[in-house]
Formats: sequence, structure tokens, C-alpha cells
Amino acid sequence: MRRLAMIGAAALGACGLALPAAAEPPARDRSWFATVYHGQWMKPRGFIGGGFETENSHFTSLALSRVLVPELRLDLPVVGRLLDGASIELEGQFGWHTGLQRHGEATLALALRSREITLVGPWRMNVAVAEGLSYALSRPTYEGLVNNEQPRKFMNYLAFEAEFSHAALPQLTLVPRLHHRSGIFGVIAPQGSGSDFFGLGLRLALQ
Repeated sequence: MRRLAMIGAAALGACGLALPAAAEPPARDRSWFATVYHGQWMKPRGFIGGGFETENSHFTSLALSRVLVPELRLDLPVVGRLLDGASIELEGQFGWHTGLQRHGEATLALALRSREITLVGPWRMNVAVAEGLSYALSRPTYEGLVNNEQPRKFMNYLAFEAEFSHAALPQLTLVPRLHHRSGIFGVIAPQGSGSDFFGLGLRLALQ
């Protein structure tokens, strides 16, 4: 979890520093949006450069999000540079695990999303990190088997994503995403328990 948090923080910081204020594209015009997501279990082989192993465990979900703060403005020399134009969102998600484990999972999280970044021509992107709680409706089986730990229903939830959009379809976006459950280094679940799912989502602005 520490490595994932460091990567997410670095990505948000880099995006904030890379975009001059004068070059900012228009702010996102949405207050509610829904995301359909599908991911596959991935386990890192090493700390850096080791790649990932995949397993026959999949997670499919539907998430509904509400924008709480559409555009942060902080009159601070360093933090303001990183966070000005970012948004704060509340996300509720329900999904179903298939393959090596079969159970429902619900999450509730706050997300911090960077301002929009212009890529090439009409393409834009942003990055976001979400932190919250995850609850499995029944006891996960594969989480415990993989880590040789007693699986827990209640765990910490962490997500990292990038969102890609095109000017011709601003209400529809493509979302590569990492869905992570963990015990916060043994605080709320045994050390080493948890899971990582990496996949792709399709997002639609509702209002």
C-alpha cells in the first residue's frame, strides 16, 4: 500500500506542476457521474520493475460519484500550485467478484482529482486518487489463500486512476484504474492481506 500511495501522490504532483495556469483547458462540467468498471487480479512481483502476475479473479462494478468541491483555489505558494483547479468527489461503488472468489463488495471513498491536462489536439486527461472503506458482503476466499492469512470482510480501500476524454464526447471518458484493498499494514486486517485489481472503466456524466 505504501508503494501505491507514493506512486499516486507523485502522479498528482507531476500533473499539477506540468501544466501552466495559462494553458488550463475548461473545467469539467459535471456534478454527478457513473462508472462501469472491470478489473483483473494483479500481484506485483517486486518493488520496482518486477512486473505483475495475474490470476483468474475478476471484479466488475458500478460506481456513482458526486462532485463536492468542483474547483479548489488555494492561495498558497507550493500546495496551491499542486492543487489549484483540482476537485473533491464522493464515490459509492458496488461490485461482484468472479473466478477464484465469488462475493459482493461495496466501497465508499473520497477522491481528489487533478485539473484537466491537454494532451494532443482534442485529447485531455486527469489523474485521481480515492481513499475510503471496503466491505465484502461475504468473507473473501482467495484474498486469504493467496496471502496465507484469514480473510476479512472490512478493509481499507484505495484507488488510483487516469481519466481520458475527447472534445467531441466530453461527457464520456475512458478510465484505467487500480482497485486496492488492504489492512493498512496490519491495523485493521492481518499484515499482507488484501488484493489489487487493475482494469478499465467507462464513465458517463449524468448532470
